[in-house]
Amino acid sequence: MACNEKVRRWLVLTVGLMAVLIIADVLWRTPHPGVADQGDFDRVMNVSGLRVSADDTNNPEFVRFLDYTVSDYEIVADHGGSLLKRPAVTSMAYVIKPINQVCLLLGKDTFKTGYLAIFYAFAYTLAIVAIFAFIPVHSHIKLLVFSLISLWVFWDGNYLVWFNSLYGEPMMITSLALYIAAWMYYIHRHYVVKSPSGVFPAIVLIFAAGLLFLGSKLQVLSAWPIIVIMIFTLCWKNRRSFNRRQKILVLLGLLLIVYPLGFARNNKEMGRYTIYNAVFYGILKDSPDPAQDLLNLGISPDLAADAGKHVFLPPSEYKYVPSSQLMQDEFYGKIGNTDLVRYYVTHPARLFTGLEYTASQAFTTSTALGKYPQEYSDTPISEFNRFTSWSVLREKYAPRQLWLLVLFYLLVIGIGTREYLRRAYSAAIRLTITLLAGIMVIGWLQFPMPLVGNGQADTAKQLFLFNFTFDIMVVVSASWLISHIMDYACSPISKIHSAVSKDFDI
Repeated sequence: MACNEKVRRWLVLTVGLMAVLIIADVLWRTPHPGVADQGDFDRVMNVSGLRVSADDTNNPEFVRFLDYTVSDYEIVADHGGSLLKRPAVTSMAYVIKPINQVCLLLGKDTFKTGYLAIFYAFAYTLAIVAIFAFIPVHSHIKLLVFSLISLWVFWDGNYLVWFNSLYGEPMMITSLALYIAAWMYYIHRHYVVKSPSGVFPAIVLIFAAGLLFLGSKLQVLSAWPIIVIMIFTLCWKNRRSFNRRQKILVLLGLLLIVYPLGFARNNKEMGRYTIYNAVFYGILKDSPDPAQDLLNLGISPDLAADAGKHVFLPPSEYKYVPSSQLMQDEFYGKIGNTDLVRYYVTHPARLFTGLEYTASQAFTTSTALGKYPQEYSDTPISEFNRFTSWSVLREKYAPRQLWLLVLFYLLVIGIGTREYLRRAYSAAIRLTITLLAGIMVIGWLQFPMPLVGNGQADTAKQLFLFNFTFDIMVVVSASWLISHIMDYACSPISKIHSAVSKDFDI
């Protein structure tokens, strides 16, 4: 059944309203949930003009980390620095700083994470509803199926609850959703509507969303070459349609997109923590010969005394304290990320064992961190069950073995390749499949990141973006399967079709 514009418009609006109602129930039904800080917020607060309020600092019973959420932060009114410098640390500052300015103009000196949650909720819903509006699906029944599956998966409470926090995870998935939506808008304008005037604005949106995505968290740097290739190819393909001013803007955009390369340089302290974990809580943990592994890395084997320890233990737990000058001279000054990659490339058996552990930690978007403020409950509450049926199902039944993950993606690649070859008549569908392939590769690159970059520390949380891209593949695959079942049921060779035709004299 052809999906006319009026039906499609009402369908998209209805799905958008359902999305808003789900978000309202998950985030704004009292008590308001969030995710407690495990020590990650300072990185964002320091560059966004925020600090813990004086009332909380002076309260001897105040618990800042792990157990309870904190929603109110004091705005540092005289916080210096240009917004142009913020992406070198986190693109979240592009959202937080303007909110701070609005608060100050209204005479308020308090930033609430709920304000950030409103932004995420609006941008996330706008992005995914835009995908519904522009995706090249020509049956409103199939579009409805795709939309309902997407609502169930992407509006899961264990995704949405992170919105009410200062973690980078919600910025990752929101900006990636915006990036995909911008591409779908470009495909719609260029290949469906065939409107030359709409191509350049779509490319600008792709640039903007790509920049927000690449600056959301340090771990997203692995996606940088994929995003650059996609955007450069897009600009090259449309180069003849740009006027002179547009060409200059595109060139400036291509130059600007290199900014994430400075991201690691501006997170040196975080880099020290992750490298320590990658070696002592990764390579050396469960190693048959930690001293030899250190020698292979060019590090003194004496440091093997701290094998199996992560960086956040009390100083008394170490023989060589991670923050000491000795470790700076004998460890941090002699090793870098390229050494870690080289180690795993030359030790494939250790890489395989490590990836098996990573697979065992995948598909968990829930967390044991506190979900509610201290004033709501004297006992920390980590359980959360608002609209979480998908994440509960995924955590229970998703393939946590490496070989099953490989098999799933081989099936996706096979089906995608088949569909790409069959759809030679539709440039829109082919480019959509190519876009999905790019998202899939971004997810793949996230999978080894926790092991190589952070050892076995906080692996489940580090796989947040991988889980999101996996869910994208699941939604697309499920929608494709249901679509083909529907096509078969309606085909003349189907027994269902024959029975219906006989009963109704079709």
